[in-house]
Amino acid sequence: MATIFRFLHNLVTAKRNPLHSLRTRLGLAIGGVAFVLSILASLIVGHTTSEQVKVDVGQSLAQIAYQMADKLDRGMFERYRDIQIISALDIIRNPDSVSQQRTLLEKLQSTYTDYAWIGLTDNKGIVQASTRKLLEGKDVSQRPWFIYGRRATYIGDVHDAVKLAKLLPNPTDEPLRFVDIAVPVMNLQGQPQGVLAAHLSWTWSKEVEKSLLRSVEQRDKEMFVLSQNGNVLLAPPKFHGVNSLSLKSIKAAQRGINGYLIENWSDNHTYLTGYAQSVGYRNYPGLGWLVLVRQKTDVAFAHIRHIQQQIFIANMILGILFAVLGWLVTAAITNPMLAIAKAANYIRQGHKQVKIPVLQGQDEIANLSRNISQLVFTLTQQEKDLKASNTQLQVELTSKLLAQEMLRQSEEKFRQLAENIQEVFWLQDFKTSKIIYISPAYEQMWQRSCESLYANPNSWLEPVHPEDKERVIINIQNNAYSTYHNEYRIVLPDGSLRWIWDSSFPVYNHLGEVYRRVGIAQDITERKLAEKTRLALEKEREISKLKSDFIAIASHEFRTPLTTILLSCDFLQNCGDKLSYEKKERHYNRIKSSVKHLTQILEDVLIIGKTEAGKLKFEPTPIDLISLCLDLVEQLQLSAGEKYHLNFVEQCVYGCKREDLPVMDEKLLRHILTNLLSNAIKYSPQGGTILFELICNHKSVIFRIQDEGIGIPEEDQSKLFTSFFRSSNTGNLPGTGLGLTIVKNAVELHGGQITLESQVGVGTTFTVILPLNKTVAVEKILTKGSG
Repeated sequence: MATIFRFLHNLVTAKRNPLHSLRTRLGLAIGGVAFVLSILASLIVGHTTSEQVKVDVGQSLAQIAYQMADKLDRGMFERYRDIQIISALDIIRNPDSVSQQRTLLEKLQSTYTDYAWIGLTDNKGIVQASTRKLLEGKDVSQRPWFIYGRRATYIGDVHDAVKLAKLLPNPTDEPLRFVDIAVPVMNLQGQPQGVLAAHLSWTWSKEVEKSLLRSVEQRDKEMFVLSQNGNVLLAPPKFHGVNSLSLKSIKAAQRGINGYLIENWSDNHTYLTGYAQSVGYRNYPGLGWLVLVRQKTDVAFAHIRHIQQQIFIANMILGILFAVLGWLVTAAITNPMLAIAKAANYIRQGHKQVKIPVLQGQDEIANLSRNISQLVFTLTQQEKDLKASNTQLQVELTSKLLAQEMLRQSEEKFRQLAENIQEVFWLQDFKTSKIIYISPAYEQMWQRSCESLYANPNSWLEPVHPEDKERVIINIQNNAYSTYHNEYRIVLPDGSLRWIWDSSFPVYNHLGEVYRRVGIAQDITERKLAEKTRLALEKEREISKLKSDFIAIASHEFRTPLTTILLSCDFLQNCGDKLSYEKKERHYNRIKSSVKHLTQILEDVLIIGKTEAGKLKFEPTPIDLISLCLDLVEQLQLSAGEKYHLNFVEQCVYGCKREDLPVMDEKLLRHILTNLLSNAIKYSPQGGTILFELICNHKSVIFRIQDEGIGIPEEDQSKLFTSFFRSSNTGNLPGTGLGLTIVKNAVELHGGQITLESQVGVGTTFTVILPLNKTVAVEKILTKGSG
């Protein structure tokens, strides 16, 4: 290479003679340089191209790996979303029948056939409904998907089938493998009801693999899917490797890196390996699957040598072509010199339209041609720019005049609109908080002058009602950069109140910054008064209806025992001498029971009267809670009969010893527990277990009574503690609607609270929490004592 450059140098610098004319020397020099550069270019381009091809092949494998991981994630996200959507449907949360649930699950499976099994369990892990009825009635409470699915959405990694291995069809000899998806199912009250789970067949991954490797270009590539810890989940049919692989590409993918490597595999072959890791999609977190795509290096790089040969031949041809062109270039070098001189002469004579021929190169002739050409172009362009500037100034002047006129007309229309509406319209500067404009309606609505608001932008807050002012200010501060709405009262100078509704929103400039706030205020006093009147009428109608219902219920409750007493007395009076002792005793017991029932009704009415008059006494004393509860359970169990089972459970860590007995009103406590336990029996007409729990700690005493009865409709639960109110599904079951009202009052006298959880057809749970604090009890005595 050095010899060639030395030859070219001697050729160019040789002394002028007939054998070495200027054209010959320049031609040979240009041709030689072109030929040498062609050889260098072929070597450089060949090497660069081969390296780029390697990169392209590696990146294509990495891209396939990434596409596989992305498709797996997107597919899992769709199934993950399907199960979450299905779990929130009312037919799952509150079904009319199991068959409806099963039909829905089988429809989902038919829509996406890669679901091997979909099932719904109850909260104990018993399968209630499933596709093809598989595992229905079976206990799956020990399966990981049920254990974790009860608490939150669970995605399980690929695993072999356990209970479904022999129940599902398997056209291949390969073991069935599933990916688990499980979500908790909540009832309409937001309580855990069970788990909705699906087993997604792992054969789905093979379909995804085929979709990526089906083309001819991809047939010599092989794909692997591994779990996050390296276990092989999917491999080519001819691959007989171990369960886990130890490769640099796997370790890189585990670190979350996407790329490619050239590495040796266990079959002693060298492969170009692309790798990627699944990272989830949207709210699906992903299982961290590792995807590898490999291709033998001798196959991947086969066409690189062919490309290098083609590049070398092409550059050789170009070198020869440039050498020939060198001869022609030398002839063209001297010809422009005369043309430049001729053009310069025309310019000297004042011809402006002359074009100077421009030569390429760095010699003096080329520089001269460029400079002269640039000079002529600059002068011509300056003349054109001056004319264009004058035209542009005229256009801009006309546009500004037109814009000013349009702005004046727009402002006039805006002012006419704002000053003729009844609502208050205002415009405020965001940075200084100064009022830019306020419509005249402000003076009529606030009965204050607009000038006062211009002088003090916060003066509109002065008449705001004290009870509303803090809420209004906080709402404005919290929504400084967003829209807000307010409803509040203002006190006018004459002392009258007016209800105001206002709304405001920010205005942005061309930089996206808030620079104005616009708002509107409206007097809604009449609407508020109408709403208040409507609510009062509705409340009055509701109270009237409750009283009417109570009169009807009370009449029925009094008539039934009185009729029983009258009939038994007449029977004893007319036929008493003919009756046996047992029959007389039966009639006497009926009379006693009816009198007791009447006495209880009257006592409830009297207690309600005392409560409303504030005369219900609160007389706390130390109480042995366990003995009291056992006594009540024994009494009620005898009266309930054999089809009811009262199960009493106590968990007391404090308040059960003689020295730390809780201080409560025993009479009121008996009334609370007797009423709740009696209701649990009465509203469980089919019988069943009634759970009665007593829980004591250092802060409170908790009573929890749970039945398996008819339940309480959700729309009735908010009114359940209202006097005379009865649930809509009680039917002919006796009751006055006073019991729970008395219970709530007794609980509140203890400083406690009562809550309920209920579902129609499932049962009801009442929870009473009373504070275990003697100081509180003493304060109750002092404040409510004798009423």
